Amino acid sequence: MRIVMIVLGFVLAVIVATVLGAIAHTQFVLAELTGLGIEIPVSDRLSTTIHDIAGMGPMFGLIVAIGFLVAMSAAALVYRFAGTQRYLVYGVAGAAALAVALTVMGMVYEITPIAGARTTMGFVAQMIAGALGGLTFARVTR
Repeated sequence: MRIVMIVLGFVLAVIVATVLGAIAHTQFVLAELTGLGIEIPVSDRLSTTIHDIAGMGPMFGLIVAIGFLVAMSAAALVYRFAGTQRYLVYGVAGAAALAVALTVMGMVYEITPIAGARTTMGFVAQMIAGALGGLTFARVTR
């Protein structure tokens, strides 16, 4: 039963981080367009967000899953030795997973493929998505 909860927690954590990361990406890109004077109705914001979740979800989800596999494994070791602050450990691991993934992609492609993460605030938003994914994992596997 324990392994089922770990797998379930992992899958849910990846979904949470991926969906929230895609939403953040979309909103930061749309904010930049709005800053250029382009009016974007709420209906277009919603449809663009849904389109981006569906469109970038599979590849971004794979990247998040790879990062989370390493990060959640490392967090499990840290928590085993620390024995305290479970949510903090997994939240930081999730944030770090996204930060490392975005940084590596930026190094490989010489620009971050996740356009919404090209600003400091966009990058931080991706880390928050990762942290919420890490917290999801900690909660489900508690």
